Amino acid sequence: MPDLISNPPRVGLPDAISRVLETLQRVPSTSVSGLARATGLDRRTVTKVLDVVLRIQDVLKDVEIARVRQGRSYVIQLRERTERARRLFSSLRRRMGRAREE
Repeated sequence: MPDLISNPPRVGLPDAISRVLETLQRVPSTSVSGLARATGLDRRTVTKVLDVVLRIQDVLKDVEIARVRQGRSYVIQLRERTERARRLFSSLRRRMGRAREE
């Protein structure tokens, strides 16, 4: 029996994310249906991709992902951005202190 509904081929999440982000760079304001048409993805897939991207964006407001090399491997760290800012300000204070001493 022939398929009466045309289903687009399955696309992996990494490829779907790439398609959606590339399209959003070209067309910064559109609807979910517009993104689905422009990317060739199913509307539900576009919605799932947007949910993932928005969640990642929300998490990365407060933290950063760092890849630190240790020997022959890498350690992945999730650090609070406030910690990074504290280190930068601390370093800046030390430098300013040294400049005053000279």
